[in-house]
Amino acid sequence: MASLDEKVDAVILEINSLHDACSRTNWAQINRQGFTFELEQCLSRSKSIYLKLDETNREIKLLLEKGAPSLDEFLSEAARELTVIEANLSMEKKKKLRQELVNEHEAEEVPELYSSLQQKIISLSLKMRYNADKERNFLIARKSPFVKRASASKNLLEALQKKEDELNEMQAKNIELKRKTYFGLVLEKSVAEMEQELHEMDKRLSESVASTKKSLKTHLAQINYVEGSFAELSKQVEDIEAVHAGFVEKSVELLRELKKETDFARKLALEIEHETMEKRSAYTKELLSLEEKKVAIEEKLKEKYEKDVLEMKKQLEEKNIALKNAHKLIERLEDEVKGKSK
Repeated sequence: MASLDEKVDAVILEINSLHDACSRTNWAQINRQGFTFELEQCLSRSKSIYLKLDETNREIKLLLEKGAPSLDEFLSEAARELTVIEANLSMEKKKKLRQELVNEHEAEEVPELYSSLQQKIISLSLKMRYNADKERNFLIARKSPFVKRASASKNLLEALQKKEDELNEMQAKNIELKRKTYFGLVLEKSVAEMEQELHEMDKRLSESVASTKKSLKTHLAQINYVEGSFAELSKQVEDIEAVHAGFVEKSVELLRELKKETDFARKLALEIEHETMEKRSAYTKELLSLEEKKVAIEEKLKEKYEKDVLEMKKQLEEKNIALKNAHKLIERLEDEVKGKSK
């Protein structure tokens, strides 16, 4: 059965794999079938990681240790995110089913929605990685005593253990020799030999203690340096996390503003198009009205011209008749005058 450390490491590998798989393709550029496939795969992997994080979170709680990280708040947030993503996937599948059953025609692709859901999963994977790293760091710290926090400290531990074994061995031999001497059992060695041997052992013990103290001082200095570096690194991580949180907040705000601008631009375009159509219709009606008035005026002028021409013709004919009558009258008067003169 895998240990808690192994489970956390395995979860981190899965999270990295999920992030790489989700970031590999730009979902806004794929069709709905490809989007549905990608979303279903990433959602399935996200759920699996969520369950494993929930399991490691419970196991860490059971340790009842001070400073143990709690993922309860993140897991609640992740559950809500996964529910939203799953609802979107279900809607996409139902949309396809409705088209097949009732031949409804809906928008084939929605790139904005695809891109938004991709960013949701990527953001969720980053949060998962951050919380999994907190668990891993806790597990590393809890199993590392003061002298086991770096590779140099590990070497120190091995050196101290070796020296301790040598000291224990020498002490056991010294006790055994004293015991044998006390009971008169050491017959093969003289007192001088035993004294020389004890002197050599004491010398070796002194050298071992001095060497161990020197190594301890050296490695303690290395530990202090490593701890200082670790503290500085922790501060840098906190700064990066703060910058990342600000970046995420600004990104969300920017996306929200861009969406508002996009919606406003779309609405404005529709309003402009509607207004243009209204003005075009009014302009067309005005042109038709002017054309009708023009035709009516032309008809009236034509009728008046024809009437005036007829009236002038009539007057001209009347004048011609009067002129002819006057001419006949003059001829008659001339004839009468001529007759009287004769």
